[in-house]
Amino acid sequence: MFVETFYDERHVVPASSPERAIPYPELVGEELNVWQRYLPATTELGKVPFWLYNTPQVVIEQLEKAQRQHLFDRIEIWSRSGDPMVVGVMSGQPLRYFSIARWGDAKLTLEQVKKRLRVESWISSLIPVAMMLVSLLVVTLALI
Repeated sequence: MFVETFYDERHVVPASSPERAIPYPELVGEELNVWQRYLPATTELGKVPFWLYNTPQVVIEQLEKAQRQHLFDRIEIWSRSGDPMVVGVMSGQPLRYFSIARWGDAKLTLEQVKKRLRVESWISSLIPVAMMLVSLLVVTLALI
């Protein structure tokens, strides 16, 4: 099983910055949009048991670390079958999202995820056309 954690102790924020240091990479722009589309099911941590996602111990440790540090207003699990991701969420305008950990069936790069989304979109656009062709074929065969 693939497991990736994103905690980075070396994260540095200038001393003059009023923001607290967040040792996780922020999801923004296209990257945020792609992950939200690829992992459409969102569950707030605590509203579903860990075992439901077959959560590896190293991910549980990362979740506990993030919770102890009180960095986020909530933690969510974004998922699709076999490929969950834990995301820290900070309230505000706009909401801010941070990658905590990801695990699942395969290590996918952002480019591979974008390609999968394009293929899924293409296939889903073909389904209505295929259904119309099958219906036309059934009607034609019924008339013969």
